[in-house]
Amino acid sequence: MGNTAGCMIWRISSAEFRQWLRNSRLIILAVMAVFIHVQVVAPLAECADLMGEPVSVLEGFIALSNSGVVLLVLPLLFLVLLADFPQKSGIHLFYQIRCEKKIWIAGQVLFAVKASLFVVGVLFWITCLMMMGCGTWQMGFSDAMTHFTSAYPDRTGDYVVELVPGNLYQQMSLPEALVHSFFLLLLHFIVIAMILLAASLCNQKYAGVLINAFLLIMGVVFMEVKMKGMWLFPITHIVPWVHYEEYLSEMVFPMWGSYVYLAAGSIGLIAVSLIVSRRYRVL
Repeated sequence: MGNTAGCMIWRISSAEFRQWLRNSRLIILAVMAVFIHVQVVAPLAECADLMGEPVSVLEGFIALSNSGVVLLVLPLLFLVLLADFPQKSGIHLFYQIRCEKKIWIAGQVLFAVKASLFVVGVLFWITCLMMMGCGTWQMGFSDAMTHFTSAYPDRTGDYVVELVPGNLYQQMSLPEALVHSFFLLLLHFIVIAMILLAASLCNQKYAGVLINAFLLIMGVVFMEVKMKGMWLFPITHIVPWVHYEEYLSEMVFPMWGSYVYLAAGSIGLIAVSLIVSRRYRVL
């Protein structure tokens, strides 16, 4: 029975994923690529030119999780990609009718994990490919970034400094920053999907979109002004450097706490989905 249930969950998630890959909304990934080039790659390339030496290819992806502007846009674009999640037509309606609700929900959760991993993976490789023109593969922060403010003290307020802030490379190594940037962004995308799922099972699908948008916008605002309440919002937890004091090597919020917050949030939303599904009717 367990194997049968596992196979059904995998089939549901795979059907969802294949249908999602055929969705015209995936053109948004091209929009993401243009946005990343303008907001991340171009400024880092300019930094490399000014310093006369290459930056690290991996610094491009790390910049995605450390700039307020980028952090607001990428989750919003991901929200648009999953705006109609979960599907309630065609093969998806068939699965809802033919299997137990908890099996169907588990399939949706697995699809959300697949979709989130796919998008984060695409963002990673797109950024790395575009960064190869101005960067080299090295597992350490480049001198071009770490010495930029020393070479140009009058440009400490430049946008490029905000992409890979000193508070990041002074507190952790590039591999650590890369791992945190990847997995915290992944967990955040999963939380976004779980909010959509729970809201849909409450027959309030559009409310899920509005709740996500509210949490994203308010989270960025609270984080920009450094209000204590910023840790209530998921988006704050995916920014590695925010976890540390600006000038001291002291943690403001433990990194493991952010993993627990995002993972517990996802699990809690899954539990809510299972509870409200008891009253959920397909037809």
